[in-house]
Amino acid sequence: MKKLIYILLMICPFYFSSCEDYFEPEQTGLVDGNVFYKDLNNLRIGLNSVYNLLQSQQYQLSEIIFGEAMSDNSWNKQDVEVNDMSQLVNFQFNTENPYILQRYQINYQGINKVNQIIRSAPYVNYRANGTSEKEIREVLGQAKLLRALFYFNLVKTFGGVSIQPENIDLGNMVVPRSSLDEVYAYIEKDLREASLILRRNRYQLTEAGQIGVGGGLGLLMKVLVYEASPGVKLASVNKDEKWQEAREIGEFFIEGKNLTYNQVLKFDKNYPNESWESLAKRLVLDPAATKETVFAGQDVVSIHQLGEFEKIFRLEGEFSAESLIEINHYDYSGSGVSTDESWPCGGSLINSLGGTASTIAITPTSNLENEFQNDPRKLFTITGRTISQYYKQEEPSPQIGWFNYGEGKIFVKYYIFRSEGSTKGRNYRVMRYPEALLLFAESLNETGESRKAVDYVNKIRQRARRLLDPSNPTFQYNSIPSANFKDVAYAPYDVVRDAILKEKRIEMAGEFDRWFEIARLGILSERMASIAKNAPVEQPSGKIRERGKHFRKGVNELFPIPQEEITISNGVIEQNFGY
Repeated sequence: MKKLIYILLMICPFYFSSCEDYFEPEQTGLVDGNVFYKDLNNLRIGLNSVYNLLQSQQYQLSEIIFGEAMSDNSWNKQDVEVNDMSQLVNFQFNTENPYILQRYQINYQGINKVNQIIRSAPYVNYRANGTSEKEIREVLGQAKLLRALFYFNLVKTFGGVSIQPENIDLGNMVVPRSSLDEVYAYIEKDLREASLILRRNRYQLTEAGQIGVGGGLGLLMKVLVYEASPGVKLASVNKDEKWQEAREIGEFFIEGKNLTYNQVLKFDKNYPNESWESLAKRLVLDPAATKETVFAGQDVVSIHQLGEFEKIFRLEGEFSAESLIEINHYDYSGSGVSTDESWPCGGSLINSLGGTASTIAITPTSNLENEFQNDPRKLFTITGRTISQYYKQEEPSPQIGWFNYGEGKIFVKYYIFRSEGSTKGRNYRVMRYPEALLLFAESLNETGESRKAVDYVNKIRQRARRLLDPSNPTFQYNSIPSANFKDVAYAPYDVVRDAILKEKRIEMAGEFDRWFEIARLGILSERMASIAKNAPVEQPSGKIRERGKHFRKGVNELFPIPQEEITISNGVIEQNFGY
């Protein structure tokens, strides 16, 4: 019974990510919404436990494996080995693969944690101990955003999944899978509500690492673009409307156009069974707020901006104005680095000068590298056996222990310079402002504004061009002639679409999102066929790669629900097609 609760509902309050105290089977009835966190301090403890999970190796390694290691961006050492990881990346896995189970479980653990916060927040007495409604709203907003993130991870990986209720009926714990449309609608609703109540600024200094309104709006745009994309097979969604909605949020977030609360929430459309008064109480809104209250674009438009590309993944670039969602790995308490905080996502890219391969060790493909022709961002994204002098500044002859994997390249966004200390304090960038700009550009192009879309692509390219300015301290390490790096020209829809997608691949290379990008575009099959055709022989072993060879179109776009879940639910949870 304990195993059932763990897999299906994760109903224990995980105050620490190692907690494994589950309810005993004799408990029945509804869990009251106000039993977990009764004051603001406890709400914050609950929120911290969610961020602890996001810091964990289990969570971040899963993002690397499913987001990047399986894609056309990377090779890895497991391509030619015989183990569970090899079976996964080569599409020879079964429904009991432990990495698939881990991804399923870790995201449902997160959902359980945030559900406890969400159902408790309206019961917190904001008049006690000087607590303000605003403080409660900001915690609640982060919880809703994070729940949306966990469900987004699940729906991209497995399709429609079980939506766990906030108030759990212990006598009816097995919740069937919802449809793809229903899960996306649930995610979108959470993000719209979160965007209304998140802090309308960035968290800085000792508060850094929490998520403000920019993270909510950026992730909402991304979800809307996914809903509009051809690879996301929604049954009842008008994709043209989703492109328009993504554009509307972009115009608000990036251009500063006002929206009413009704427009942010789509209240008249999405809440047929809830009154405004009920929603306002649930979200702890200001009593004076109405559907027609204006959310001023000027409150959000200047919060985030493009930084200096060469610094974004250096220590000085952490929590910059470019970060929309960034997971903190710095221990502000001064008591030392905790177990979870000590695992860097960069450990699967490169540990440090002289580092060796770790769990997955993803390395770039030539297909990705070729996209960087005449692009100065390559220096800060990919390097090879002939290491640039930029990476020799602090050690003349760095010994990288895994250049022989794949085609002898490494991702370097998480490269650790010795002067910046150990890997233990490096943050995980989940979403950056350039991605929001490119999502906006894509929505503009899809709604008839191709020239304006090109202008936003070129904002990002103009930032990259500063790397070729002689006044830039890194200029000496970049051999690309400035004249060879050009803006994108105005062009018809198809050409602009290709330019946007190429720009996104370059800008976000090595940031654990590529697999889901090509999935939502509906081109997984052709990209896997290409990677199978061009797979290099592993050196020096001479082993033959089979990446992409076993991909089954119409099946492997989604991963199987873990067999453990199917068995324990007695078949209530149904398996995906083809497994």
